[in-house]
Amino acid sequence: MDIFVRPARKTDAPQMCGLLNAIIETGGTTAFRDPFTEERMIADFIERPLGIGCFVAAAGDGILGFQALEWSDPNWEGPNPLPADWAFIGTYVAQGVQGQGVGRRLFQATLAAARAAKVVAIDAHIRKENLLGQAFYGRLGFVDYRSDEESVSKRFDVT
Repeated sequence: MDIFVRPARKTDAPQMCGLLNAIIETGGTTAFRDPFTEERMIADFIERPLGIGCFVAAAGDGILGFQALEWSDPNWEGPNPLPADWAFIGTYVAQGVQGQGVGRRLFQATLAAARAAKVVAIDAHIRKENLLGQAFYGRLGFVDYRSDEESVSKRFDVT
């Protein structure tokens, strides 16, 4: 399979929705509960105000996965705020192609974007039952640094 990675475009939103909505429907690996519309996909991933980069992995005309990186919100008033020079990552790979290098290829582009933006550390917030997600980020070099009843947070030091 010839996989290439590129920045996400608005025209990718329908395929990205289909991919993420299938993951949501299956359950257990994402904190998202409600299906995405194209408008929400564009607003939450492709053109997010604090976005650093959103990349898709594609083969032919099909999107196999996407990964987004965004700055932590300096105005976040919820639990566990992060420093302003940290970023959050989210990775979504189509069912049936996990374990084939899609996420690793996406991370190469995301890490380059993080370095260019001078991100200090990347946070991956993962549901505890998502053992495959935890293992994926662990293989990339992320280490556990915080957990609660429902999730574990892993960090990757960029600098």
